[in-house]
Amino acid sequence: MERFKKLLVFTGTEEPESAIARAVVLAMENGASLTLMDVIKPIPRILRLFKGSATPDELQRLLIEDHRAKLRDLVSEFDESEIDIDIVVTVGDPAMEVIREVMRNEHDLVIKAADGFRGAGRVVGSVARALLRMCPCAMLLLKPQVHGDFDQVLAAIDVDRQDTPHKKLNEAIAELSLEIARSDDATVHWISAWEMPLEVPFELPLESPLQPSLGEGQMDDVFSIHAENIRTHLGELYGETGIQGVTPEIHVQRGPAAEMIAEMVEEVQADLLVMGTVCRTGIAGLLIGNTAESVLAGVSCSVLALKPPGFVSPVGGEIVESHVAS
Repeated sequence: MERFKKLLVFTGTEEPESAIARAVVLAMENGASLTLMDVIKPIPRILRLFKGSATPDELQRLLIEDHRAKLRDLVSEFDESEIDIDIVVTVGDPAMEVIREVMRNEHDLVIKAADGFRGAGRVVGSVARALLRMCPCAMLLLKPQVHGDFDQVLAAIDVDRQDTPHKKLNEAIAELSLEIARSDDATVHWISAWEMPLEVPFELPLESPLQPSLGEGQMDDVFSIHAENIRTHLGELYGETGIQGVTPEIHVQRGPAAEMIAEMVEEVQADLLVMGTVCRTGIAGLLIGNTAESVLAGVSCSVLALKPPGFVSPVGGEIVESHVAS
């Protein structure tokens, strides 16, 4: 992940240590800057009605300093790492404040440990979901126990869509998955899931003249040809990356993308899923794509989520386009 040069770790989680440790290593490898950020709630308004030894503003300031001190303690073990670690503590809504910090200082990767991860727990909570929807840069959601290298990397690539934003996003997903696998000496898998239009419920009325009358054997031939075309596209994509020393294992699955990706995560025991999170671009406030939403609700591994070029964040009244780092 050499492309990421301005890292931001959100520490307002139950177990931020794993995210901090991973970020420090990444910053050292990349020569990147590193910022730790926490967000605290505002002092309740009702406290402003009481007169005491400290004003609400003073209490807020003391609370901020307390959180700063705790963050300094968390990173004290990395004092000899020879990297400068900035600490930012703000007041407000966690997701909104993180996104504003990304905009102000042009961070290109947000790292966050998943909250409430127990057994079959999922990695996406409310803060993570808001960041995935509206943050203009890439995001790495880590299982709390993850400190070292990844072993099995799975990249979800949709080659059926060949418009420019999707092609750029596919290139970034492919390149990052290969870079991580090469760096961590991991096995990398690429999955592309697809459905024929006739398999999608209500895609066409049964009486439609567009409904082809193909026999079972002919349909199997159509499926085989389409699957082979996808494999060809993935092979071409691999060649275009120019990355040597690691070769992806290709998986072409017919079925709903969210289901196929989640099943493949379990099948290959992936500990990192690399995927895009938005299907369309150019619309401020556009929600995370339906497929990505379903996938992220069902996986229990770490996730590296990328935005396509041209994605616009609606936060703070500022228009900041995402950039797929290269």
